[in-house]
Amino acid sequence: MKNEMDIRQILEILPHRFPLLLIDRILELEPMVRARGYKNVTYNEPVFTGHFPSNPLLPGVYMLEAMAQLGGCVVMEPGEFARKTPYLAGIDHAKFRRPVIPGDRLMMEVRLTRHRRNIGWVEAEASVDGEYVCSAELMFSIAPDPRVYGAEASVLTA
Repeated sequence: MKNEMDIRQILEILPHRFPLLLIDRILELEPMVRARGYKNVTYNEPVFTGHFPSNPLLPGVYMLEAMAQLGGCVVMEPGEFARKTPYLAGIDHAKFRRPVIPGDRLMMEVRLTRHRRNIGWVEAEASVDGEYVCSAELMFSIAPDPRVYGAEASVLTA
């Protein structure tokens, strides 16, 4: 098991960049098993200019995307998948329990529940200060990374 990964190491695994890289640190990573990490939610983020200016709330889709990115790290770390891109392919049983606001630390945990070939499923949950804020089952597809293999490889394969 790998312990902490800082933002530089996360950038080596995921293709996401500002403003949509939604993981600040990984605290624990067991490739193809599980990961724990967090996103620091700050008022400086562009999403808060419109969601909502007088009552800033992190949109639920951002929480789902952050958990999906952490799930992507679980499957992208092994050498076999290192030159591929995870694509979110499905969301089931998403539940949102309380708002997440600037100043919160969105703690996330994902567990790989199954995978076959280039499709995988993770159970994901997030909390703030020990209180659950959202959970979901996420499905992803892994495809060749067009940055490595050229644009013709960017088609999802299932």
